[in-house]
Amino acid sequence: MATAADLLAVVAALVTQLADAWLLLCVLSLGYWLAPRVAADPRAVVATLVGLAFAALAVSLGLKSVFTVPRPAGAATATAPDFLAPPLTELFRSVATSDGFGFPSGHATAAAAVYGGCAAFLDVGTRRDRWLVAGSVITAVAASRVVLGLHSVAQVVAGVACGLTLLWLAARVSRPGLRSRPDRLFFGVALVGLAATLATGLRGGGESVTVTAVAVGGSVGGYLVWRVRGRDDTPVGLGGALAGLALAAVPLGYAGVVVTSGVPAVLGVLADTVALRAVAATSAAAVAVAFVLSWPALLGRTWQPEA
Repeated sequence: MATAADLLAVVAALVTQLADAWLLLCVLSLGYWLAPRVAADPRAVVATLVGLAFAALAVSLGLKSVFTVPRPAGAATATAPDFLAPPLTELFRSVATSDGFGFPSGHATAAAAVYGGCAAFLDVGTRRDRWLVAGSVITAVAASRVVLGLHSVAQVVAGVACGLTLLWLAARVSRPGLRSRPDRLFFGVALVGLAATLATGLRGGGESVTVTAVAVGGSVGGYLVWRVRGRDDTPVGLGGALAGLALAAVPLGYAGVVVTSGVPAVLGVLADTVALRAVAATSAAAVAVAFVLSWPALLGRTWQPEA
């Protein structure tokens, strides 16, 4: 029989995914392509949110390597509720466990930066309502990390403060609005990502190095495309967006494999080292983000969807 604690743990595992880096990138990609009129320049705003997601990823990992504060005891293990089927049991454990350092919380940082960015930069509804919704999501994500035992209250509070600081800086660097410059944000995040990669490397965190390399690569890809092409207003449509997501999943999926399992063997010639993983992750992320920002123009050349 399911207990209240079991149900709370499952809900927390679902809520915490709202700030998962891979989910955010997929959702923001769809948002960029479909670009509903919820801002003066919706694609520039979503590009800024993508930059914020990468900033949160790089900065949180870099700071974790600087402060080296451990996670709460037991964060690396989790007991799945009995009512979950075996496949869901493994999924729950992967979501509800984590290792490495814990200060600040990366999920809380990402939630504050991205959802706070939605409240700050979008035009739908009133500013007060947008911040109420964003604040609720940020609080729920932060609470989920504590409920799952992955972070302390201090660690998630620090993460929220870090994310809001990144949002404040991004608003001044990229100026979301009629004259947005997300390329400036991408450039800055690439530099910060390089520093974070160095910090994680000095601490010997192989997986953290690879993840920060993803932030560097994604930012470089975003900077180059926006610098060369700028905003493209070609409509994509739902069919085009779904096709684009399937194509973007290839480099994104490869980056995920590199992060979790290393570089697949290439004829046994290249050794799977941290440096090779970083290069592979950087390249894959750069291709993925460059594709996301270029897809409207590429699609417009071959097929014009219904508006």
